[in-house]
Amino acid sequence: MIFLDTSFIIALSLKNHAKNSRAVEIWSSIENEKKITSKLIVGEVWNVLNTRLKVNMELMDKVYKFIYITSTVLNDYYYEEMGVEQLKLYYPERLPFNDCVYMAIMEDLKIKKIVSFDKHFDLNKNIERIH
Repeated sequence: MIFLDTSFIIALSLKNHAKNSRAVEIWSSIENEKKITSKLIVGEVWNVLNTRLKVNMELMDKVYKFIYITSTVLNDYYYEEMGVEQLKLYYPERLPFNDCVYMAIMEDLKIKKIVSFDKHFDLNKNIERIH
């Protein structure tokens, strides 16, 4: 099992992204693995594509469908309190709360690998970050 992070999904989705070729390479190596992500990831992807990168709705819809077709998308509300504990564990590092929720999900489901271009996941020695 492997967890898909926002940074990876965005890089994979945008041909002009600086990390797109690496994301495509990674995707080909994990395509047959069971992939997990969360509803928070879906929201982050939409926020970045819509407000920061201002991509068109057709591409946003395509990415949305891709996420749901290729991976299991978890309802993550159950992991909010565990995310708070992760945040406390890594304090005084200033980790994004959503990323702490993802680490809580991974810990709970015993997922050892995450595909992400975000270096702060390296703080968790129980996770192998593929980048």
